[in-house]
Formats: sequence, structure tokens, C-alpha cells
Amino acid sequence: MRLIQRLSRRLMAFRRDESGSYTVETVLVLPFLVMTCLALLTFVDAYRTQISNLRITYSIADMLSREQFPATRQTVEGLGRVYDYLTVGDENTYMRISSVIWDETNARHILVWSDVTFPDSAIYKPQPHTEATLPDLADRIPVLADGDSIIVVETWMDYTPPFDVGFGGRRFANYTVVSPRFVPVLRYEGTS
Repeated sequence: MRLIQRLSRRLMAFRRDESGSYTVETVLVLPFLVMTCLALLTFVDAYRTQISNLRITYSIADMLSREQFPATRQTVEGLGRVYDYLTVGDENTYMRISSVIWDETNARHILVWSDVTFPDSAIYKPQPHTEATLPDLADRIPVLADGDSIIVVETWMDYTPPFDVGFGGRRFANYTVVSPRFVPVLRYEGTS
């Protein structure tokens, strides 16, 4: 009985003693605080990268919509270099550009041309669209009048977070559709 009383008194005294509590609290909270800050920085960086990637995709689509002459392989490669430069980083970037017309008589989209650009070291290598893969785009293409044409710009960017907080690497994908402004259809010189 005496042992229990002595033990309980010592526990009560230990509980009331506040010396060293700041050190203990710091040791307990600091790792959580650091991980929270790193996670926040990682998510903000991922969001910033994705928004930047989307804006670049819109800009490239806008540039293509203003073209008055047929696109060439050099045009697509040049836009790929612009896209890679504007994304700022060492990550791989990929782009697919397609020109599509709506045929009301046959109720289907017709592929005018499609071309891709990606780095030589890329593991992921998107292929140009073909008539066979065009139906995959149908649900993402807006309603068009007979003979209307559009330019479809698809971009991808690999993303590696600055800190490993369980987010893992991603591939950001963007898709935008624009109509040519100054020509009825954006054509392609050379083979597609």
C-alpha cells in the first residue's frame, strides 16, 4: 500500500514538473511541421507546374489557330521546342497536333493530319492520330457544323516532385481545341 502511495506521489510530481517541456514538445512537433511544410511546397509546385503547362498548351493552340500557311514538320518540331523551353525544367515533354474536319453527310470526323513531337530519350512516345484512333477523340471534340475544322493540341509533361512526400512522379496531360482563324482548314505540307 505504501509503495502505491509513493509511486502515485512521484507520478503526480512528475506530471506537475514543467522543466524541459519545450524541448520535448519541439522534438515531438518539429518532424511533423517539417513534413507538412515539404508537402505544402510539393503540392504548390505541382499545381504551379500544371497551370503553367495548361497555359503553354493554350498559347501553342492559339499560335496554330493564327497560321495562314500549311504546317510542316519543322513547324511541329519548332512548337515542340517552344513547349519544352517554356515548361522550364529537365522533364520530358510531348505534344500531338491534329487537324480534324466534321463531315455531316457521313456523321463522322475526318482526320486531315496529325503529327507528334517528343524527345529522343522518351519512354512514352505518343503516336499521331489515325482514322482508327480518331473515334477516341469524339467525346472531347465540340459539336461542329458541316465542313468546320478544328485543331486539336494535346500535350504531356513528366513531373517529378521536388520532395518525396508520397506524391510520386506524374505525367500532366492537357488537351485543347481551337478553330483556325484565317483559313478554313489548317493543312500540312509533307507526309503526316
